[in-house]
Amino acid sequence: MTTEVIDMSQTRPRVLVVACGALLVAGCSSTQPTAPASPSPIPVTTPAPNDAALSSYLEFWRITDAAGAAPRSQDWTPKIKVVATGQALETALADISNYASLPAHTVGTITRDPKVTSVTPARVSILDCVDLGTVHLVSDRNGSLLDDTRNRVERFHLRADVVPGPDGRWRVSTTAPALNEPC
Repeated sequence: MTTEVIDMSQTRPRVLVVACGALLVAGCSSTQPTAPASPSPIPVTTPAPNDAALSSYLEFWRITDAAGAAPRSQDWTPKIKVVATGQALETALADISNYASLPAHTVGTITRDPKVTSVTPARVSILDCVDLGTVHLVSDRNGSLLDDTRNRVERFHLRADVVPGPDGRWRVSTTAPALNEPC
């Protein structure tokens, strides 16, 4: 087997000549160099008002449900104020205060199926189907049921408005159960 040895000392000058020639041709080209493309800005994705309002609405109920289940465990006011204002805030705080004063708490799960019905820059309206399911108000003193399970409406519509606050966060401002509208 024969091994061929390549003399690199003669190959390098040819490569340099070809490379320099290519650079000269490119430099003398009639086309103007283009400015490097500026990097594309990273799109900022902010949730649409209806998505942000719906998220705040669901968070409002998550917090108020937790407060109903343990009304005397903490001061729920700061957490509820983050997601509620106006009538919705007043009603939620009054309900929690009433439960704590009985003393009583809720057990079970409420199911919700909210849908956005209208959107403006100042308000998102929501129609929810509330299913009380297994939720009950229970006395902390003796464990007895305090709600009227025979006469209560199990499933009903609830209308709510969610508005942007001065800090840009959406807050539930009104809640209106429509007990005469089963869903």
